[in-house]
Amino acid sequence: MLLQFQCSNHRSIKDEITFSMLASSDDSHEEKLIKNLGEGNYISRCASLYGANGSGKTSIISAILYMKQLVISSNSYQNESQIVRLPHKLAVDSPTKYSINFEKNGIVYQYSFEYDNKEIISESLYYWPNGKRALIFERTAEILNNEPSFKFSNEFKKMGENCRGRLKSFKLLLSVAFNETNIEYIANAFNFFQNDLVILFSNEPSNWLQYSVDRLKKDEELRRMFLDFLHSIGSDILDMILVNQIRTFSEKELLKFPSELRQALSDQALRLNNILILRYKDFDIDINDESEGIKKLFAMICPLIDIIRNNKIFFCDEIENSLHSSIVLEIIRRFFNNEKSTAQFIFATHNTEILDLNIMRRDQIWFTELEKTERKTDLFSLSDIKNVRKDEAVQKGYIAGKYGAIPMINTEIQKICEEC
Repeated sequence: MLLQFQCSNHRSIKDEITFSMLASSDDSHEEKLIKNLGEGNYISRCASLYGANGSGKTSIISAILYMKQLVISSNSYQNESQIVRLPHKLAVDSPTKYSINFEKNGIVYQYSFEYDNKEIISESLYYWPNGKRALIFERTAEILNNEPSFKFSNEFKKMGENCRGRLKSFKLLLSVAFNETNIEYIANAFNFFQNDLVILFSNEPSNWLQYSVDRLKKDEELRRMFLDFLHSIGSDILDMILVNQIRTFSEKELLKFPSELRQALSDQALRLNNILILRYKDFDIDINDESEGIKKLFAMICPLIDIIRNNKIFFCDEIENSLHSSIVLEIIRRFFNNEKSTAQFIFATHNTEILDLNIMRRDQIWFTELEKTERKTDLFSLSDIKNVRKDEAVQKGYIAGKYGAIPMINTEIQKICEEC
C-alpha cells in the first residue's frame, strides 16, 4: 500500500510537495478506508487529483513513474548518460528528490533518493519491523576517505559492503542490492516498485487490450467478473467469444513492407491469436470494430480486476478519457467496496461528478494549483481547507473557485476565444 509520497524538482513541481493516503481525523465514511495497520492508522483506498490544465496533476503521476523506472532499471545503467531527469525550468542545477512510504507484506518502509544529471547524491531505506523505525542503509553526499559515506544495519552490513564495492555513482543501491542479494526486506522494497505500482497515461500506447483478451481466454473467473461488471454499467453485451483468426495481408498492410517482400507476403496467411468477438442480441462484432470507448473499457477492466485481486496501486492520468462518468464511478465503487483487498486507486480527472462527499471523503480529494510567479505546483487536499462541511456541495464550490485550483481556462485564451 502507498502511504505517502514526496517530491521536489520534477516538471512543474519545484518545491517539495506531499501527497498522502493516510486518513485524516475526518470520521465520515470510514468504510472507504483500509484499517489493517493498527488502531487509528487508516489508509485511503482511493484519491482524486483536480486542477486546471497545466497545474501539475500529470507531474505528480509522472514523478511516481520516474521514481519507479529509476529503481527497476538503475542496475543495468552503463554510464551517467542513462539517467533521465525532468527538473523544473527554474531549478535545472538543483537535484531532484523522491521519497515514498509504503507497506509491503505487513511492514512499513520509507525509501528516498536524491539525484542530478550525473549521479545519485543520497539514498536511504528504513523500515518498521517491530513498530519502531530502523535503518537498512543510508548513503549520503558526505565524503569520507575520498569515498561517499554509507551506513548499514548489522544484518545488511556484510552484503551491503559487497554491493558498495560494485556500486557506481549513477546507480541506486536498492537496485544493485536486489540483484546481488536475497534479503527479504530488500526484495520487498524493490518488488513494491516493480510489481505493485501500476501507472497509466491515457495518451500513451499500451498493450492492455491484448493483455485483457489473452487473460479472458485463460481465466474463466475473470471472464465472469468482467461480464458482471459490464452488466452493472448497463451494457447489453451478452457474451464474449475468443477465437483464432487466419487471414491474408490487405493491400494497405502490404505497403508497410519493403517492395521485395510484398510478393512473398501477398499469398501468406496471417494467424492472429485470441481475437475477441462481442456477442449482442442480434449480431456479433470484432472488438477492433468497436468504438474507442468500448476498446478502452475492455483494455482497462481486466487489468483493474488483476490490480484489485493482487492488492496493487493504480495511478491513472485523465481517467475519464473515452470512459463515461458512470463507468468511472463504478470503477471507484469497486475499489471502495472490496474489503478483502488493499488495492488503491489514484487518478487525475476533470470529472466534477466525483466531487461529492457521498462518494469521496474530504481527505481523498486533492487539488493542484500553479503558482504564477515561478509557475510551480502547489498540492493540497480538501481536508486542508478550513470550514468545509461534511455535507458541502463540493462540486459547486470547486467550479466557483472556492477552494483554489480554479478549473477555468486561462483568461487570455478566454478573451481570444470571445473575440473570434
